[in-house]
Amino acid sequence: MSVWNNMTGARIVLLLLLLPAVLLAQSKKELEEKRKKIIRDISTTERMIQKTSQTREATYDKYLALQSQIESRETLIRTIQDEVSAAEDLIERNQGVISSLTQDIEKMQQEYGHMVRNAYRRKSLSNPLLYILSAESLNQAFRRWLFLRKYDRYRKQQADAIAATRAMLAQKIRSINDTRLEKETLLNSLQGQKATLSSDLVQKDETLKFLAKDEERLKQDLQKKQIAHEQLNQSIENVIQEEVRKRAEESRRVPPVAANPTPPAPVAEKPSSPTGKTAEKPAASKINSAPATATNREATEDNQSFDFRRNKGRLPWPVESGFISRGFGKQQHPTIKTISITNNGIDIRTEESATVRAVHEGIVAGVQFIPGHDYTVIIQHGDYYTVYTNLAETGLTKGEQVRSKQVIGKVSNNPITGASELHFELWHQKERINPVGWIKK
Repeated sequence: MSVWNNMTGARIVLLLLLLPAVLLAQSKKELEEKRKKIIRDISTTERMIQKTSQTREATYDKYLALQSQIESRETLIRTIQDEVSAAEDLIERNQGVISSLTQDIEKMQQEYGHMVRNAYRRKSLSNPLLYILSAESLNQAFRRWLFLRKYDRYRKQQADAIAATRAMLAQKIRSINDTRLEKETLLNSLQGQKATLSSDLVQKDETLKFLAKDEERLKQDLQKKQIAHEQLNQSIENVIQEEVRKRAEESRRVPPVAANPTPPAPVAEKPSSPTGKTAEKPAASKINSAPATATNREATEDNQSFDFRRNKGRLPWPVESGFISRGFGKQQHPTIKTISITNNGIDIRTEESATVRAVHEGIVAGVQFIPGHDYTVIIQHGDYYTVYTNLAETGLTKGEQVRSKQVIGKVSNNPITGASELHFELWHQKERINPVGWIKK
């Protein structure tokens, strides 16, 4: 039984050694997926920078794209560094597993050799059949037969365990060699990304210096945009406030569910008509049919609010690819330090003529054309509203039902700068919310 206990103990130790390696492998896979995603984002931003025209008006847009590019590249460098650290941890862990497996093989081989020698001596000095037949009783003979059978089974299991451990050892050696090669590749990529980042930083500084010389024109351009933006804000606010008001009035018109104190008349006491026919009582479904419909509609809207809130952090991006060029709330202008900008949503720089999609199912609350921002679509999701601005086209009309991820239009392209940017807002009743914590790329 000592052989069986040693073999079982070796397997338990092996599992304890392999478990952290499995967790490291899962973390390594997550880091790899994150790295691939960041590389895709960087490629998208690079295409946008290349498409941006080399005009004075486009310099500011180019600066924003470069800023996002630098942030993504810095994140990529940190991710690659984490991958290198994970690879080093995995190599160290596998080296520990290899050392343990080697010791287990040596120990099991020694035990197996001892078993074989004992078995050889047992078979050479006495015949197993004679060993069974020499028993004093039938019960003792049966127990001796069971002992020999279990002994042979243990020996076979020990041999199988040695073979399996050798195979695992060979696999771990291959794995550690592959990880070392992958680590070298990551280190080379890391050096390349650091060199590219240095180049991006130089380009950003040059762009910033150019913008500093062109500050007066930027202020005038910003003032014009601010006037158009205020008109946009007012239009969005008017639509949403009107929808909130209508909903509040509709809610007040709905009577309470328990407001029916009069009990139904007993069935047995229905009066008969002069013609001898039983007088029909008005159908319950025909009473207060309008309030019942309003109640159903209100319940549906409440369900929409709950469903929308439940998907916080999991709502899809309104566009397939891109980066956030301007965040939510009050922030300092990136190049003119004396000016602060208030953004009611986020601005997403995306591909040329990119399709825009609804982040959740809902009802179109409004469609408007605003000079300087083209089409704006407002979708109601119960108590929540999403706003999509700067659409070149849309086929939606007010009151239309839309599905989640349904295409609602295309982003406009700036003919001067060549930039394509979507303005996206999120409201809860009359309150503006930062969409970043709600949507996931």
